[in-house]
Amino acid sequence: MATDSTGVSRRAFGVGAAGLATLGASQASAIPAKPKAIPTGKPFILTTWDFGPGANAIGWPMLAGGGSALDVVEAAINHVELLGDYWVGAGGVPNEVGETTLDAMIMWGPTHDAGAVGCLKRVKKAISVARKVMEATQHSLIVGDDATRFAARMGFTETTLTSVVSQQAWDKWAAKGEKSDAFKSEPIGKPAKLAGHDTVGSIALDAAGNLCVGCSTNGREFKIPGRVGDSPIIGAGAYVDQAVGAAVATGNGDVMMRFLPTYHAVELMRGGMEPKAAAEAAIQRITDAGYEISGGIAVIRRDGMHGGAQTGWEKAGFSYSVQTAAGNVKTPVP
Repeated sequence: MATDSTGVSRRAFGVGAAGLATLGASQASAIPAKPKAIPTGKPFILTTWDFGPGANAIGWPMLAGGGSALDVVEAAINHVELLGDYWVGAGGVPNEVGETTLDAMIMWGPTHDAGAVGCLKRVKKAISVARKVMEATQHSLIVGDDATRFAARMGFTETTLTSVVSQQAWDKWAAKGEKSDAFKSEPIGKPAKLAGHDTVGSIALDAAGNLCVGCSTNGREFKIPGRVGDSPIIGAGAYVDQAVGAAVATGNGDVMMRFLPTYHAVELMRGGMEPKAAAEAAIQRITDAGYEISGGIAVIRRDGMHGGAQTGWEKAGFSYSVQTAAGNVKTPVP
């Protein structure tokens, strides 16, 4: 049978085309109408967890002064990466051999361009390295030692990411002689016994109507060396569509990434669903599959309407903060 250069049978394609041609008016009318365009709102910045108010306070003056959402997201996340928090940036959770590695991603709405790094070592500003991947290359994701080499090539300084706190945490854990909990069975039908952790996610809309999203994390405590979580995966840790809005995720990234929850939520908004409902549907898709994890998602439409959903953190209190000209408001997610 004749095939074209892609190896696809032209006969098979012809049959498919003929079949499509026979679609009646009733089938054609079943195709949903294109949703109405979502208007552009006024500038805002959203950042997850308790990092939100401080990170927003860094980014908002830039937005108010007419700055780019891209610069704002980078600056807000840099602020968190340098705080010395145990779960994000330098000084964060060690892996199974005591090394801290970082995952980060940034995505620019107007062009749908993105850059990410996974398992980045010895460089503090992971989101800035991710931006270099986006702006200086045609790639979208660079990982491991090669990500560190790329960062050095772009002018970033290599330094230790280990802190007294992270070293002490690893020493205490290593003394037990245990393997990483990543070797345990999947959390299906029973709760995952993982230490809670944070991922900083930030979304900004600037005065020009441009959207940007980013996220950064140390990932999972005592993870297997080389592990990359959901944060640098487009549509998993974060996602933006210039015509719709954006979403950021946090939690058990090994499970979350299997469902692309941020992409899912944005697409639901494209179809007309409001942000909170879209966030809830994206989380429910994971729990409906039987996973018992901790995870959350924050979603914001380009007009400024926002909402969130979470599972497994009913007591811990997942939250996000949104700053606009009206103020900086922290929103708990029940």
